[in-house]
Amino acid sequence: MNSKFNVKLSWSFYDWANSAWSAIIITFIFARYFVDVLAPDKDLGTLYWTWTIGISSLVAALLSPIFGSISDQSQRSKFWLILSTLIYALIALSFWFAQPKGMDLLLIIFLLFIGNISYEISQIFYNGQLKLITTEKNYAKLSGFAWGLGYAGTVIIFIIYYGIFLLPSDPIFALDKTTYENIRISFPITGVWILLFSLPLFLSFKDPNSNTLTSKVNIKESFNQIIKTFKDLKKYKNIIWFLIARLFYMDGINAIFAVAAIYATLVFGMSTTDIIMLGIGTNIAAGIGSWIFSFIENKIGSKNIIVFSLICIFIISLIILLIDQKNTFIILAIGLSSFFGPIQSASRVYFAKSIPDEKKYEFFGFYSFSGKVTSFIGPILFGTISYSFSSPKLGMASLLVLFAVGLLILTKVKNDRRVENRL
Repeated sequence: MNSKFNVKLSWSFYDWANSAWSAIIITFIFARYFVDVLAPDKDLGTLYWTWTIGISSLVAALLSPIFGSISDQSQRSKFWLILSTLIYALIALSFWFAQPKGMDLLLIIFLLFIGNISYEISQIFYNGQLKLITTEKNYAKLSGFAWGLGYAGTVIIFIIYYGIFLLPSDPIFALDKTTYENIRISFPITGVWILLFSLPLFLSFKDPNSNTLTSKVNIKESFNQIIKTFKDLKKYKNIIWFLIARLFYMDGINAIFAVAAIYATLVFGMSTTDIIMLGIGTNIAAGIGSWIFSFIENKIGSKNIIVFSLICIFIISLIILLIDQKNTFIILAIGLSSFFGPIQSASRVYFAKSIPDEKKYEFFGFYSFSGKVTSFIGPILFGTISYSFSSPKLGMASLLVLFAVGLLILTKVKNDRRVENRL
């Protein structure tokens, strides 16, 4: 049932739906609004933001193996995906009320904290479903298509927001700019977008019928299963090396996502309009990159896609640190983004190829764990160094170390199986 085309398409559109959280809330609009408008000053705002994103990612990482084990035990990934999605979508909706002298800053930070945890946890159930809806030879194409759709969805929501609420001199909706309604409207749009485009997956995907299907959650059994898996990890040495490598390079990528708009604002003085146009350009590039690499991944291998993308990310990031012109930065940022989609999609595919079917959610819990357990380091490193030296460039330079270490550890990871590239 889950192998039907409509399920695969619905699964891919969940990427279209959830990318709005990471793009609008975490990376571009809300991040800049928080630092520029809500925080007492920009330096302190950067510090608050990076620590909130960092600590919430750490908490999500620690919870990920537990939720993965619970999902394997209960065979109810759909229920957990719906629940976690509802939480972060409703929090996005609530940010309409985040205005100066309105919603308390501590409450905003708390909601951001909970929302980001829910978003990260949702990825466990979503990623694990890949192994249920298609075969190994199609992992790369479907994963790459989904990542590409995610970036395409971000472009569309940016265009809708920019074209209706920011660009027109006489917009259709009369929004009060003095209370930033023209910016805050993007947050409820994000919440509705997430719910609307998640709905097809919620309706079409069916958890497998099995003897293990249960409505009860045995937390003790989940912990016992995690402990057993830890003891068995010696059987999966290659997976361990891969997860350690991913831990470092995803720290760098997640940090860039978390601070990109802040960096662009502080270093190049980019306005909200500039940030939106940058967001459109970078997401188009990332989507195109995802789709292109998905068609050649089976031939050259997922690991090789990851290595090549990392090398390009490191080089372009280094060049960005050396320039001071806004237009040059925009061009380089778009080029940099074209490798974000491929590296994330190829990582998911490499891991899916390598893990046992019967523990897919638990292993994807560890996958999320490795991508987030130290992800607080990147944003906190950037925020602390930027604040201490009043230099966002020094903060960004510190992230290059994470890419270099991840690339070095990847040399210990085996090349993955190459499969025939046919439908």
